[in-house]
Amino acid sequence: MRKKATRLSVIVFTIIVFQFVSYSVFSQTENSSLPFKGYLYLQPNVGVSQYFGDINKPDLSNKNLKLAFGAALGYQLSPVFGMRGQFVKTNLYGERTDENLQFSSNLWDAALNLTVNVNELFTQYNEKRVLNFYLFGGAGLASYKSTLETITPSVVVNSHADAQKEVFIPVGAGASLRLTKSMALNLEYGDHITFKSNGLDFTDGVKKNDHYSYTSLGLQIKLGGKDTDDDGVKDKDDICPEIFGKITLAGCPDKDDDGIADKDDACVDKTGKAEFKGCPDTDGDGIPDKDDACPATPGKKDLNGCPDKDIDGIADKDDLCPDQAGKKEFNGCPDRDGDGIPDKDDTCPEVKGLVAFSGCPDTDSDGIPDNKDNCPEVAGIAENKGCPAVLKGAVVEKTLYFDTDEAIVLARNIIDLNEIAAYMNENPTAVLSVAGHADSRESAEYNLRLSEKRADYVITYLKKKGMTSLKVEKTFFGKDKPIADNNTAEGRALNRRVEVKITK
Repeated sequence: MRKKATRLSVIVFTIIVFQFVSYSVFSQTENSSLPFKGYLYLQPNVGVSQYFGDINKPDLSNKNLKLAFGAALGYQLSPVFGMRGQFVKTNLYGERTDENLQFSSNLWDAALNLTVNVNELFTQYNEKRVLNFYLFGGAGLASYKSTLETITPSVVVNSHADAQKEVFIPVGAGASLRLTKSMALNLEYGDHITFKSNGLDFTDGVKKNDHYSYTSLGLQIKLGGKDTDDDGVKDKDDICPEIFGKITLAGCPDKDDDGIADKDDACVDKTGKAEFKGCPDTDGDGIPDKDDACPATPGKKDLNGCPDKDIDGIADKDDLCPDQAGKKEFNGCPDRDGDGIPDKDDTCPEVKGLVAFSGCPDTDSDGIPDNKDNCPEVAGIAENKGCPAVLKGAVVEKTLYFDTDEAIVLARNIIDLNEIAAYMNENPTAVLSVAGHADSRESAEYNLRLSEKRADYVITYLKKKGMTSLKVEKTFFGKDKPIADNNTAEGRALNRRVEVKITK
């Protein structure tokens, strides 16, 4: 008994040592993320048996190995514990040469064993672990028919007329090498201990209980449906049979771990909500971030999730005047006077005006906006702050205007030209200064010639009206001296001009 206890202790110690080695060497690089799911398996095996009893050599050793075979049908209840039924068929043999005896037995047995996975007692469950160690033990029933006879000559000393039945205790250990997700190679050793000392070999002696061992190599095959992606969900129940997934999602993956299968998740990389098909809603405004132009700020559905503080129907992010209700054409800014110029750019926001004068009107159309015109209802000149020039003074100034690319004065300025001609005729000693200008269109050289032609037109017109003065100063500047913005039609109209000054 002491030798037997020693042998079992060595086996258990060896398994524990191998367990730690297998954890560091044979384990997969990462643990399986699958929860454990019980499974049924079949394990056919083949090996050798050995008889250990009184009909052995004088040193109680036995090298008479006999071919054996068997099978196990089991169910793994949990990562640690399983149950299996084990069947073994073999012939046992032993001899005692010092007593001229030999023993043989035709035997089969069946046992119900509890199995214990040693790995799972020490480490986290890993469904893909390569090497597993296990212990087993239980109870069984052996059926045998033995013969005891002399070696020479061969004379039967004792034999069983009928098969004998005897209860035995199987204990042992094994190692399982994972081959595929459904198959493993099992190497195990089991000792079968009977309750009688003379039942199997007819002999009472040193061995108080007869026993025999079975060392086997078996192929464990998991039974049940196919699981192509090895995710623990059989293909028949797996909605995503070729992609590793979660049992809770019928075998489909969930990359962002939000409980929504990737196949139904519109935002597979971001944790989201079921009502938004797996997409998040960071600002909680009921609009998922993927459709929300302002995902960090609660907003309105009709504005793609953006706020509208002044409630003018224009999202604050596009509203240049977010605190004042405005119009879309002015990017959310108001235009109180309705002149087409938003209030923020309108110098006269409550009176309709012209773009050329930043939203201010020019009632008398003299080119001087009313807010700078001392005579807003009478055409005048800039030098006299919008009031008409005084012809009877020391200085007379007039501005004459032209059409685009023309050197003939506008019809409305003919009156001005006639007044100048009359003054020069009455004051032949006065000095006449004529300065031509053009807008920015065309080249600088072209505009310079055009401004000269406009100055010549005025001088020629005055001479035709009788002007005899020889004190005429002509200058022309092209586009170099604008008085208004050349980027607008109104501004260009003011720059196409001839400035006339009369000095005594």
